[in-house]
Amino acid sequence: MPGPLALRPSPHRRSVRKIGMLCALLLAAGGGAHADTLDTAALHWNAFGTLGAVYQNSRGLAFRRDIGQGRGARAGEVDFGTDSVLGAQLTGETDFGLSAEVQSVARRDASGRWRPRLSRAFLRYEPSPAWMLRAGRMGLSIYLLGDALDVGYAYLTVRPPPEVYGILANADFDGADVTYSRALGAAVIRLRAFGGQIPFRFATADGGIVDFSNNNMFGLSADYLKGNWETRLAAVRLSQRSAAPLAGLVAGLEATAVPQAVLLAGSLQRTPQNTYAIEAGTNYTGSHLRATAVLVRFDSHNPVGPNENTGYVLLGWRVEKLTPFAVFSVAKNFGRARPTGLPSSPVFAPLIAGAAQAQTFFQTTQRDLSLGARYDFAPHMDVKVQLDHVWLAHSALIFDANVPPPNRDSMTVVSLAVDFAF
Repeated sequence: MPGPLALRPSPHRRSVRKIGMLCALLLAAGGGAHADTLDTAALHWNAFGTLGAVYQNSRGLAFRRDIGQGRGARAGEVDFGTDSVLGAQLTGETDFGLSAEVQSVARRDASGRWRPRLSRAFLRYEPSPAWMLRAGRMGLSIYLLGDALDVGYAYLTVRPPPEVYGILANADFDGADVTYSRALGAAVIRLRAFGGQIPFRFATADGGIVDFSNNNMFGLSADYLKGNWETRLAAVRLSQRSAAPLAGLVAGLEATAVPQAVLLAGSLQRTPQNTYAIEAGTNYTGSHLRATAVLVRFDSHNPVGPNENTGYVLLGWRVEKLTPFAVFSVAKNFGRARPTGLPSSPVFAPLIAGAAQAQTFFQTTQRDLSLGARYDFAPHMDVKVQLDHVWLAHSALIFDANVPPPNRDSMTVVSLAVDFAF
């Protein structure tokens, strides 16, 4: 994979900044609209965060929460950057159905540093109780238990299962969506269409940063809510519009004039490259029992993209303030890396290795059994402890492959986290 890239602000990022400024103006206007009304709060401040500690035992590997983190928890170290998050949100409302939301989140990024980024900046318009329209930067809403993966207090475990959600460097997009909700007997059905661009930067094991933000995304989702149950079906298509991050590899393969290598180079630079994701999940939340089951399939026509089936099952049982839980999650790769056809010689070794790394970066085959407990010790605050045992076959997705020792096919991870949301 190429090393760090010189990244410049893209047009859609500049648009998000403009929308962020527009949101700020609306928030200010909303505050003025209700300045003389004591019983109505037009502006709402919220804060959330997680202080997390991670320890793992597999030398040569690093545990990461997702592929957007440039560093992970090394063996024998207590790492405080993997799960720690700090966020703040400001929401403003007006009297005519228009509102705005701005949110900033600080967490470990692709460079390995812990710094803030704009994770929400959108305008929302609700012309009626049935319809909602939004534009700006907002959540993908693919996590069944919440709109954001960063709000640890919103879910039971220390982190959402990486086997399913670790492929996301972030869970937001720049664009627009429309949602329609309707009562259906005792149930509610919610339909959503959304589209835009995903600001997608991921980190490689050698310290590189690859930017695949030049993309088009479109998705549809349907939620069925009845009583304690929530069920979702969703489909997303991501079209990568540029092969610029692979330009060096493509040029090297073409320069060899070996037909198979040239053919592979053509496949790597062909655009657009489409990747499809289909999600089906259901969740039950009762007075004591919490149960969730999710299946996700990633199917990519891009030689670099993911091809895998993933899913997880979660069971929790609440007894007063304590909720023990168990999670089993799995990711199974079904894609194959295409050979270059180059002879095995020192001259071609970098190209052969680069082509293999590029095509297998997203490939993951692993299983994870998680046991833990959450204790809600104060209003809007909890502490969680979690033990993960992970069986690895190939795990370039979540773990840095730093030449692991032979016969190392498992990892044990111990995590502790304190969450708050006010």
